[in-house]
Amino acid sequence: GNAYAPDVDIFDSKEGLVFEMDVPGVRKGSVNVQIDENNIMTVRAESSFVPPEGNLTNGEFEPGNFYRAFTLGEEFDREKIHGSLDKGVLKIMVPRKEAAKPRRIEINA
Repeated sequence: GNAYAPDVDIFDSKEGLVFEMDVPGVRKGSVNVQIDENNIMTVRAESSFVPPEGNLTNGEFEPGNFYRAFTLGEEFDREKIHGSLDKGVLKIMVPRKEAAKPRRIEINA
């Protein structure tokens, strides 16, 4: 089937990045997030939307597969990436490596 690029919001904080994607009709088992040796994170999801009974009079949503790819910098901890899916919104957390987080340096007299 066709692959659609889902709308995504990306939030950047000192802790890391949070990706929020609209993936209507997607169930947890049909989400695949991978990161390769070049730090490219790919997100694939398959919609299992079942239309209700009746004739479609206005069709704007087309079920199918979702696909996005993002290039992550070296400052992110690829081993600790995790995500959640709730009410059609996929949230992926990409934490920064401890060494990359800002920290206060003590200055001794």
